Amino acid sequence: MHSISQGFGSRSFAAGKFIASLLAMSIVGFGCAPLDEDVTAEELDAAEQAAGTTYQVGPTRTYKTLADVAGRLKPGDVVEVDGNATYSGNIRITKWGTPTAKITLRGKRVSGKRPVLKGGTNTIEINANHIVLEGFDVTGGTSRCIFHHGHDVTIRDTVVHDCPAHGILGADGDSGSLTLEYVEVYKCGQGTQRHPIYMATDETAYPGAVFRMQHSYVHDANGGNAVKSRAERNEIYHNWIEGGLYKDLELIGPDGQDPGLAREDSDVVGNVFRKTHTQYVVRVGGDGTGDTNGRYRFVNNTFLLMAGSSAAIHLFDGIESIELHNNIFHRVGGGSVQVFRDDASWKTGSPLIKGVNNAVSTGTTVPSGFTGTRIVSDPGFTSIANRDVSLLASSPLRNAGVSQTSGISGRAFPSPLALPLFHPPKGAIAAFGGALRRTSVGAIDIGAFEHGSGTTTQPTQPTQPTEPTPTPTQPTTPAPAPSCPSVDAGEWVNTPLTTQWGTFTATWDVTPSASNIDGVVGLSSGAADAWTELAASVIFDEQGNVRVRNGSRYQATRVFPYAAGTTYTVRMVVETGSRRYSVFIRPRNGTEVQLASGYAFRTEQAQIRSLNNWAMTQTVGAASLSACNFSMR
Repeated sequence: MHSISQGFGSRSFAAGKFIASLLAMSIVGFGCAPLDEDVTAEELDAAEQAAGTTYQVGPTRTYKTLADVAGRLKPGDVVEVDGNATYSGNIRITKWGTPTAKITLRGKRVSGKRPVLKGGTNTIEINANHIVLEGFDVTGGTSRCIFHHGHDVTIRDTVVHDCPAHGILGADGDSGSLTLEYVEVYKCGQGTQRHPIYMATDETAYPGAVFRMQHSYVHDANGGNAVKSRAERNEIYHNWIEGGLYKDLELIGPDGQDPGLAREDSDVVGNVFRKTHTQYVVRVGGDGTGDTNGRYRFVNNTFLLMAGSSAAIHLFDGIESIELHNNIFHRVGGGSVQVFRDDASWKTGSPLIKGVNNAVSTGTTVPSGFTGTRIVSDPGFTSIANRDVSLLASSPLRNAGVSQTSGISGRAFPSPLALPLFHPPKGAIAAFGGALRRTSVGAIDIGAFEHGSGTTTQPTQPTQPTEPTPTPTQPTTPAPAPSCPSVDAGEWVNTPLTTQWGTFTATWDVTPSASNIDGVVGLSSGAADAWTELAASVIFDEQGNVRVRNGSRYQATRVFPYAAGTTYTVRMVVETGSRRYSVFIRPRNGTEVQLASGYAFRTEQAQIRSLNNWAMTQTVGAASLSACNFSMR
């Protein structure tokens, strides 16, 4: 651990003493059973991270600006910047965190106002890995407001605006995975080559890197495309995007990268695209810089075109395939919609297009390759005039979608995102953690909103982007017949499952016999006989709470105590491709609550690609844990 700077940052002495005490216990013991190795490693890791320095920055603080502390940062450090104040730009972050001890730069609201980072050539430049930037207002950078060329970077709960050139720019070189969530970007861009959001990934330095954007609102561009990306993989999930001077979304090939390195793939799920100019809404493919013939997938999006605008999707240069499921294509004021303009150079020599249960306006020519298309004169939006494209109860698109998607034979989209789990923000950014959950009411509705659904979630840890895998999604099959095994201390019970490669939901009932059971139930790749072999797990801990494994520790979005003898239903939504999962729990005859959203598989299982086993164990000698009624879909 690095040294303490007296008077400038706060250091947790308790963490160091706790580590020492754990080590002493493991060596000497106290006349009782040794500590469980899994828990010891977890507590050591948590204590080590707790030892990071917290720096306070503000007009009345010792440190006046972010630049004053930037050179001091080490893994696990947190910088808290006072709001209701403006700080000069040209801030450069070059110190790295680690995957388990990120460096966090956090704006703290004062009188309800974020800290403002303003001006400079680059208002803030992140040239480092494993960084979190949250809670800021960023504006005025003459070249870029946020310049990103790091890896494993998260930007969230941040507003970027009035940037005369790029709003958020990811460099062609040095850039790896980036997540944007709960971010608003407006009045940025210039001409044809400077954009509100412009991303890329370095396919040599960071193969498999992902640009993921979710729960965000982009609008009123001064120039360029609202969102443009040359990343190796794009995941555009639950956003509201409008007002691009040219396209609202452009997903194209790399610039300056060897086209033979990787194929660019893009998954676009649960968004609203509202066109306010006459250009295309979306362009996919290449632009002559090095086509890599990507695969594209559009699911449950709402395309709202203005009168006189061009085609919804422009297919251009090198493309391998495109699939569309449950999307709405509608023109304001009525009239037909051109779904595609096909200027593509298809890898196979002919178009590979699949569309299932999409909705188009009356008079629209249904593209070849579409099936189950709904042709409607009125999609039944709540109020287009008020920019509300949620569906009325009378909408013909309710319960009209396909609840399971399948790709093009031989061209399956790698590690597809789940069907939309949230509603996009309705033309205004939601507070961090305030996205409205989307739950199917009957069969899934077509478009970005589900009628009769929408509950506010609790704030969660940032969701990390997935990494692509060439393994195709396999169809799910029923789990083994239900049984009700129980385990005593130190025992393991394993139940083999049909191998799962894609996204699935597992549900089971679990009953602890005591309120300090210290038992886990979870999923693994192969039979488990050690805690470290569980990729996704729920613990009923010794303190009487239910928590969920998130990478290197157990966490929960809320405190959830459990009681002896009570049966709880656990619902786990798993994305094996991204090694992420969400967990919900409901006591018998009670209300379901969310414990985890987008939590990472256990650190020791971070590279697995499939799951095929359900397992449980517990450590308390006088107690038992039982679980039954397992199902999977």
